[in-house]
Amino acid sequence: MIRRAALLAVALVLPGCMGGSDDEPVARYLVFTKAIDQPQQAVWIGDVSGNKMRRLTRGVYGLVSPDGRRIAVWRRGSGILTVDPGGGDERFVAHGRPAAWLPDSRHLLASQGEALVNVDVDRGTVAVIERRKSVTWSISPDGKSIAYDIYRDPPGPSECWFDIYTTRVNGDSKRRLTRDGRSSNPVWGDDWIAFAYRPPGTGCFAPRVWKMRPDGSQKQPIMTQLPRRFSSSGYYGVRPFSWVRDRPLLLATVPTEWGNELALVNSRNGSTRKPDLDPRPRYTSPMYADHASREGQHVVGAACGAEWPSTIQIFSVTDGRAKDVYRGMASWPDWNR
Repeated sequence: MIRRAALLAVALVLPGCMGGSDDEPVARYLVFTKAIDQPQQAVWIGDVSGNKMRRLTRGVYGLVSPDGRRIAVWRRGSGILTVDPGGGDERFVAHGRPAAWLPDSRHLLASQGEALVNVDVDRGTVAVIERRKSVTWSISPDGKSIAYDIYRDPPGPSECWFDIYTTRVNGDSKRRLTRDGRSSNPVWGDDWIAFAYRPPGTGCFAPRVWKMRPDGSQKQPIMTQLPRRFSSSGYYGVRPFSWVRDRPLLLATVPTEWGNELALVNSRNGSTRKPDLDPRPRYTSPMYADHASREGQHVVGAACGAEWPSTIQIFSVTDGRAKDVYRGMASWPDWNR
């Protein structure tokens, strides 16, 4: 049986996010991990469409820098290292696990224990952003701030206890945006932060998508009601994933036992649907989401059932089609598309 619990645990520290620089990268790459849980497990790299894949280096997973010059790799027992796309210039950076590159391609968000930190890859220095455990986070479009959620055990009986904060990427100017214990999964867009909200009485596992201004004002629903199909039969609500640039559309995920299924949310009226990759009637095949492209037009994900193999797929939001990149014992895709 596939170790889904382990996969989902690592996925929690690999959020998809928009935001970032509009500077063109030196090159665009896709990476993913092959031979999961095998002695030969390694990070592989190819072009952003998944062509010409080749072994890069051993490791659990890799993250491509926005400029395409470096790959941050996590190795168990070693920590974070960087390597160039050709497999050279490998060097240790810091202890912990890499979470996301900042747009400058020099700084890296990472987790050290429960703390969220900012690693200067060039100097090897570490600045603590948040010492409490953060589950998901999103980088602002200008790359200077992040929004993140904090979960803490409530002092008494409660359905859940999530709240959203913002801070500068160096940990300064921290601000709490929600105080209801029902808000999580912030996704920072140009004008709004989308987030998952759980109205009173709905429980912790049936959120729907809301939005607010970056200062926490004007909280309002994008989805006024959560469709029943997303809160029953193994589905656990809808959480925002990425804004789609220049379109009234949000990408979202619907957590299931097997992973996070992709959903498309109309940001004007809240209508929500899941893309179906199986053209046959009476059959369905969801798209699983790991990372969105910078403009939100493409999604890469690893589709997996109860057992191997897994399929690395790239989905085009524009034409509604998916491309299979690789099928086998593979997971944890990332790119700088």
